[in-house]
Amino acid sequence: MRYLKTAKSAVISSTIVIALAVLLLGIYLTISINSVKLLKLIRDKVEIDAYLHDSIQPGDISKLTASIKTIGGVKNVTYISKEEAAKIFAEEFGQDILEVFDYNPLPPSLKINLYDEYKTIDRIEKIKLELQKNPEIADIVYAQKNLEIIERNSQSLVFLNLSLLIIITFSSIFLIGNTIRLMIVAKKDTIEIMKLIGATKETIRTPFIMEGFFQGLAGSLLAVIILQIFLGYFYSTYTNNDFNFSIIDTKFLILLVIFGTLLGTLGSAISIRRFLKIA
Repeated sequence: MRYLKTAKSAVISSTIVIALAVLLLGIYLTISINSVKLLKLIRDKVEIDAYLHDSIQPGDISKLTASIKTIGGVKNVTYISKEEAAKIFAEEFGQDILEVFDYNPLPPSLKINLYDEYKTIDRIEKIKLELQKNPEIADIVYAQKNLEIIERNSQSLVFLNLSLLIIITFSSIFLIGNTIRLMIVAKKDTIEIMKLIGATKETIRTPFIMEGFFQGLAGSLLAVIILQIFLGYFYSTYTNNDFNFSIIDTKFLILLVIFGTLLGTLGSAISIRRFLKIA
């Protein structure tokens, strides 16, 4: 405690730097988790709509549905009649299709859901070729642009997340190490006096390591509190029915506190070791 009081400004600075480093890591983890979740949500909504001719008979629908279910990758098939299509139109656009047209122009269709591993452009195109063999099907549509976005950005997202994690970690270690080094330099006279009266390196080093430990703990706890307040506000403001914004759970918060504490401890240990070697 006496060591902490002798250089208050340097202690506060290093604690704030640790808090910022942990806060930055927490924000990165939140963005990373939710970006992966968002891509999965987009992929989950990918399905094939097979529009049928109006003249199709009920018996033909049953046969066609059974035939489509035998295609590899097809999870389930749902028939949507012209009347059901009109109801869906009214729910999505808030207007009855019969108010726009004098008749119902919406065709009956089959909504084909696929297993996750088949939700790629190449595999869907193969399934599409199989579906086109059925004369009862007039048109086949799926969210190709959404899939292109996912396939184009998935690998980039993994690489970007890994790169950011490495950059944040090493930048944090560098900044914290330099900040703590400045704090140690501010206590140069105290260290010199201890050396003159015969103190060993371990005796000199231990208080600084303990100091770094408490600074790391205090900084990481401060960061976690700020992060929770920020994410709580963000969650209440931006979460909707389509996408539930995920907040970092307790396990991750504990890991952030451990990470910040280790940063402070290691930063102090490395800085005092280098200082004693130079001295």
